[in-house]
Amino acid sequence: MDQQIFEALVDEFYLESRERIQRLEQALVEMASASPESWAPLLIETRRELHTIKGNAGMMGLKGLQALAHRMEDRLDEVKDSGSIPALLGELDHLKRRVEVDCGRVAIEDDVQGETISGVGSVRVAFAALDALVEVLSEMVIFRNRLSLALDRGLAALDRKERSSPQWREVEEAHDILEKTLEVVQDSVMRLRMVPMESLLSQQRRVVFDEAEHEAKLVEFRTEGGETPLDKALLEVASDALGHLVRNAVVHGIESPDEREAAGKSRAGHLEVRAHALSDEVVLDIEDDGRGIDGEILRRRAIAQGHEIGDSTDLVALLALPGVSTRESADESAGRGMGMAAVVESIRRGGGQLEVDSLVGRGTSFRIRLPLSAAIISAIILGVDGEVYAMPAGAVREVVDLREGERHVMNGTGVLRWRGELVPLVDLGVAFSTCREVRETGQVVFVESEGRHRGLVVDRIVGLRDIVVKALGGVVGKPYGVTGCTVLGDGNVVLILDPGELTAVTQRVDFATTGKQQ
Repeated sequence: MDQQIFEALVDEFYLESRERIQRLEQALVEMASASPESWAPLLIETRRELHTIKGNAGMMGLKGLQALAHRMEDRLDEVKDSGSIPALLGELDHLKRRVEVDCGRVAIEDDVQGETISGVGSVRVAFAALDALVEVLSEMVIFRNRLSLALDRGLAALDRKERSSPQWREVEEAHDILEKTLEVVQDSVMRLRMVPMESLLSQQRRVVFDEAEHEAKLVEFRTEGGETPLDKALLEVASDALGHLVRNAVVHGIESPDEREAAGKSRAGHLEVRAHALSDEVVLDIEDDGRGIDGEILRRRAIAQGHEIGDSTDLVALLALPGVSTRESADESAGRGMGMAAVVESIRRGGGQLEVDSLVGRGTSFRIRLPLSAAIISAIILGVDGEVYAMPAGAVREVVDLREGERHVMNGTGVLRWRGELVPLVDLGVAFSTCREVRETGQVVFVESEGRHRGLVVDRIVGLRDIVVKALGGVVGKPYGVTGCTVLGDGNVVLILDPGELTAVTQRVDFATTGKQQ
């Protein structure tokens, strides 16, 4: 058979199987809460879908997948009550994973299969080998930046006639071609590390099912965007954060059927998880129509726990405080208010951000933003007092000039009007003790994190660079406002700023004389 025709058949088989598996999953979840008399049509549907998947797998020559579907058919014949549903859902997850692997739609298999690439028309490559390849690519990016800097310096040392010489134009042309080629290689290598989020989203159905059973709640759950790719290195961050937020939505957010009915809502709560990719990040939205989060109650509990709370402290900051929970008592599901703190810290370490929007009585929406890559990111290079820092470009909203007299003081804090609001300013030189007096002129980099905005005052913008993210190491630890380091083209090691921590800073104008910063 022609390879192109075969690949088209694989594509069709994959798409059809995914739709059938989704219907299977929905039918099994419905069976868990359906009355015995409603089981018959659902059982017929599950058997029909499984039988079709088994037959199609046999025609495609996928014997392992065919055997899995046949085994599930046998298990369906043994189903007597809803207690069998969790085991069947587990087998369905295994079946779904096998379809993705056999059709080449999953790049990295799980730990049980040895973390290798596998699929139709592919070869097996250990994930460790991909890590090594990314390390080599990272070095290439560093030396590309070094070469670009050397060429810029060489060009600056030439007169106009020498710059326009054929020899120099040939050097510039070769450099441009090399840079474009490296961009293609970089994009290709990073895509090899990407895995679709379908299995991650599917896992949440089990979380919803288990927690709804435990809490005696009715929850209608749907997902969207399972084909969205994510860097394997960030999959654990996304999994931990998503699992916690979905569990919280069922345990904390969605009310009991009686409470919802009394509030004029449907007895079943609604929970939705959507994933999609933007140009430079992956976004996960988790939305429920539950009771919402009462910020004032959280604020009182935080104060009772001994936390220092300001008037401007937002929901994410409150939820991230250790020991502060939206639930009065702790149990196996609800925890003791420590989970959100771990979630926020994990997302920040992954270079991402968490945002929350909630309305009491109406529901809550969380948004997780993660970079497309954990190894190489785009950053804006900032110059302050002769020092250089890197700020992840995804957190930067705008850069404006700061002119004499534009900076004002409100409640002891320097502010600048931006897009119709007064945004607090943070002088990076003062923040990192390279100067004692705040700047009245320079440039302001407006940064957003977790719904907060700050204007970072710097001397100049050096430029936009692709940088290789490196850990600081155990000796240095984790300085406040810093998330890692990188090596620039000139060989200098510079710090990568943490937008989450810097947007939480309130810098008073009397810092130079009092030495205090909040």
